[in-house]
This record gives sequence, structure tokens and C-alpha cells, in this order.
Amino acid sequence: MNRFEPRIEVAIARTRAEVARLHKTLQRGGLVSWTSGVVSGRVPGAELFVIKPGGLDHSELSPERMVLVDLDGHVVEGTPGSEQPPSRGVAVHARLYREDPAIGGVVHTHSPYATAFALRGEPVPCVAAIVADEFGGPIPVVAYAGPDEEIGGAIAATLAAQRSRAVLLERHGAYAVGAAARDAVRAAALLEDAARAVQLARAGLPEGGTIEPLAADIVDALHERRLRSDAERVAELATVGSYPTSRPGTARPSGETGSWTTPESISSTPDNDVRNTQ
Repeated sequence: MNRFEPRIEVAIARTRAEVARLHKTLQRGGLVSWTSGVVSGRVPGAELFVIKPGGLDHSELSPERMVLVDLDGHVVEGTPGSEQPPSRGVAVHARLYREDPAIGGVVHTHSPYATAFALRGEPVPCVAAIVADEFGGPIPVVAYAGPDEEIGGAIAATLAAQRSRAVLLERHGAYAVGAAARDAVRAAALLEDAARAVQLARAGLPEGGTIEPLAADIVDALHERRLRSDAERVAELATVGSYPTSRPGTARPSGETGSWTTPESISSTPDNDVRNTQ
């Protein structure tokens, strides 16, 4: 017997399939290894989300093994996957969903270049167009201190205060969010690309050399262009009925709007090359 009305059951099934698929995308993109890394996705129309079970290798994941959780981080008993505990960071994900209804997906990785910055407690600087375009400024660092609930609150507060849709968790790894799970995976992939580019560029500098941040007006122009492009594409697809637009644009600190939504058709890049999606 179904526990939810039919439309919610359909939404849960679709979210399970998407979250399971995206874990394999993370693995193929080199953003995770073994059992590390977590994707979660909000169930549209319900106070629920789907998350990876703890302790399973990404190759073992399937839709029915995903865990259905409420926004307090409690497993919905009697549903597929409920016999397994969710990933240990479930409280962080739950807090982010509660704090911002515009967040539809959360990703946590220990990708090597982003984690190198996190280990140093250093933000990824906005020295390249990819950082300005996708994140609207440097990717900030959040202290890794306190229980997961508090860490989730600190991440949410940091995201709300600036334009980046990703943060570095000091001495730990990275978190990225989006309007859907796929958008969060894209943000995590581009964060890793940006961190790698900065690291490699620094390695080629003469002793004492530095890379200057992009000027603020250039950062604003690049980021606003990205938001306009995404919004126009979402509107175009909505007009022909091929893309759901249930989440309106979210006001950001600088006044621009954007839902962190990247329609799949914006890029033709296959899932096994997600780190090159731009």
C-alpha cells in the first residue's frame, strides 16, 4: 500500500532514480572515491528528500537503495531503503533544505583540489572567469566545528550572505547546492575545476608571484550574464512545456535573481564528463 498520494509517489520515484544516477556521475567524474561523497535531492511537492545510504560503494547504489528522509533528518520507515542508515551528514543536508526552500539538491565531496583549499582554510579566489561566471565571487570557507546540525546552519548562513552556491568545509571537503540535485552536482564539478586551475596556475608562477583577483565589475558582468542566460533558457523550455519551473528565481545579496537552475539541455556534455560542463 502506498504511503503517499500518487503524484508524490511519482516524485519520490523520480528523485530516487536521479540521485542514484548522479552518484555514478560523481564517481565517473573523479569527484568521489569508494564510499565518500553524497548527493541528496528534495522531493518536489513534499517535505522530504532522498539521500545516499551510509557505507555503500557508489557502484552498489540503485534507486531502491536510496533512503527517504524528512526535513528533520528522520528516515521514513517502511519505505525502500529504510532498513539502512542514511549517510552520516544527513543532518547537514536536512538543515540546508529547511533553511532555504529554493535548494533542491545538495552535494558533499572530498574532491582533491577543492579539499586541498579546504585543508589550508583558504577560499578559492575569484581569479578566473569560471569562478566569476558560476559562483559570482570567491568560494568561501566554513569552519568545521560543532555537530552536523550547526555545521549545516553555518553553511546555510554563508550561502545566504553571498552569491556562491558552494562552500569549502575547513579541514574536510566541499558542499554545493542547486535548484535540483543535478545543479548541485554541476556546482561541485565546476568548483573542483576552478580549484584545480588556480592550483596549477600558482605552480607555474615565479617565486613570489601572485594572480590578482578579477575586478569587481568584471565579476558582476560575467555572473549576471550567466544568470540571464540560464533564466532565458528555463523560460524558453517552459514555454514549450519541456521543463518544469516550479521554483522562481531567488534574490541574491547583490540584487540579481537566479534559481541556480541549469536545464539539462543547456549542455550536451555527457554525464561521464560532468567536470567539463560549463
